Amino acid sequence: MKKYFGIILLILFYSSETFAVENKSWKFLDNYLTPKCFVYEWMSSDNFEDYYLKYGPNVIEAYSNHTQDMSSQQKSDFFFKRIGHYFKKYIPLNETFEASWGKDNLTLTTFLNDCSTKKNFKINYEKNFYEVVVNDKLKDKDLKTKCQILSPQLVRELKCLDIKTIKYTEVFFPGSMPPVAHHNIYGIYELNNEKIILPLAFDVIIEKKEKIQTKLLRKDFFSWLGSQKEYTNTNQLIWDEDFKIYINKTTPEIEVLLGFTKRKKEKLIRSFRAVIGGPPDKLIYSKNRRYLLASACRPSECTSKGLIWFDTKDEKSIGLIKHSFWDNPSEYKKNQIFIFSNYYKELPSEFVNTISVWMKKNEIVPSIIRFFNSEKEIKQIKSFF
Repeated sequence: MKKYFGIILLILFYSSETFAVENKSWKFLDNYLTPKCFVYEWMSSDNFEDYYLKYGPNVIEAYSNHTQDMSSQQKSDFFFKRIGHYFKKYIPLNETFEASWGKDNLTLTTFLNDCSTKKNFKINYEKNFYEVVVNDKLKDKDLKTKCQILSPQLVRELKCLDIKTIKYTEVFFPGSMPPVAHHNIYGIYELNNEKIILPLAFDVIIEKKEKIQTKLLRKDFFSWLGSQKEYTNTNQLIWDEDFKIYINKTTPEIEVLLGFTKRKKEKLIRSFRAVIGGPPDKLIYSKNRRYLLASACRPSECTSKGLIWFDTKDEKSIGLIKHSFWDNPSEYKKNQIFIFSNYYKELPSEFVNTISVWMKKNEIVPSIIRFFNSEKEIKQIKSFF
């Protein structure tokens, strides 16, 4: 029973970066909104570039007292992060225009009747999907206050009916790119007796409150790890309280962009938890149980993998993440390897041998190998093969 309870908790924890409400789909009256209801930023950002070229200059000029000293990126953020403020006056409702590349028409207005369904639906994680999430900054505010905060000009003329924060995830062809998630706020309004959906804020920050770890790591952690036989796979191990304390304390405190978030760097521990928190592999011990390899992959995107290697005698460890991006979210290169450890300046031969076997088993030929070592240096190293 403990095993299955742990698996259930794992799915709930890693399926979202935020605490999702019980019903993840958005129901308005008798309609369930589908992913087609939401305007979102494409991975290429082509649509956002056109929205900004179409409407941004007038907004930036109108708010020049705020924007005159901003960089180009800051001006873009000023436009998209508070886009609900500009409808009607600077962005016409229900306006459609031809995309600059000539193949598509773009609009920021979606009609509820065109994208909703009467029957609730199961989330298909193999295609673009969304989940309603709790936004702590808005959760205690009533609808009228939310509408006033997010669309102060619009509510003077249109009836504001509902507002939700959603996590919209863009899914790509399996094996090509990892899914990309955005947290955006949308509102439903009444326009000429029809219900429309408008984006009110893009790329909002949803603060995830992490529990402060006060418990100390058990003194016999490594001797226990080398001898334990209760856990047989990584899924079980990561839910052990002492294991969680260990990786929280020993994962380097750096921020990285590996493609799990679109444009933002995030703490390495979050990326690491993600890749060791999905479908697990069996724990692999050496014959004398001195060395342990625990590996898994990222939920819904198993091309991104992670592992942790232990030397239980020397009481040291090394982590590894297989990813496809580094620093620049627009430059894709598969089979990048990021290795990190607070304990080693150079990689020990035992680790290299173990990882070589793991890579061959998983048919991984590294394109780039980077190593963050105990000297807090990131170095490129030669292939293991």
